[in-house]
Amino acid sequence: MPQFGPNGTVLSPAQSSPASVPDYTVPAIAKFKRIGLASFLCGMAACILVALIGVTLMFLSFQITGIFGRDAGLVFADDGFLQGVGLATLMSAMNWYVGYFTIPAAWIAIAFSLGRFPRRGIVRPAPYYRWGIIWGAILVGLTTGIAAFLISSMNVASGLGGGLAGMVIGGAAGFICGAIFRGIVRPAEQVKRIQVEVF
Repeated sequence: MPQFGPNGTVLSPAQSSPASVPDYTVPAIAKFKRIGLASFLCGMAACILVALIGVTLMFLSFQITGIFGRDAGLVFADDGFLQGVGLATLMSAMNWYVGYFTIPAAWIAIAFSLGRFPRRGIVRPAPYYRWGIIWGAILVGLTTGIAAFLISSMNVASGLGGGLAGMVIGGAAGFICGAIFRGIVRPAEQVKRIQVEVF
């Protein structure tokens, strides 16, 4: 049913309900800058961050066990949950040696998740951080969980420990990668610029 404005003019549906129009509209042909660069650098940063977090956790575990007068073998137990945690920490610290596999995996995950957000008009920081954490936890947690399960002669507790520790490490690295991606791309500025150029 048509709606009437001042002086009896007929309003179109877009004019009659301005609240339904989204805050940002991005044309399908819009070109976004620095997404490829951000994906490339975040993939490299993800590999380095996982290795740094793993090395830091290993250092802290040895220091803490030394303070309490216990053997460092407590962290790298012979079997069970702690063995998985120790294996995940060790594998994360040595992540750079398998960078031929982890860096392309990070590139693909970032390009097809965070890299698509600007075109959809997503400019709030929360989705970038959230999906950085999710993908980091999936990639690292799945890898360390499976590896810990197989190394420990298919011990479920060890695989669970490795998976959970890997998820924490990968989630922390993914959070930082989300911040790096936003800092390079600056999606809010690009979406506003494109909107101004089009309209």
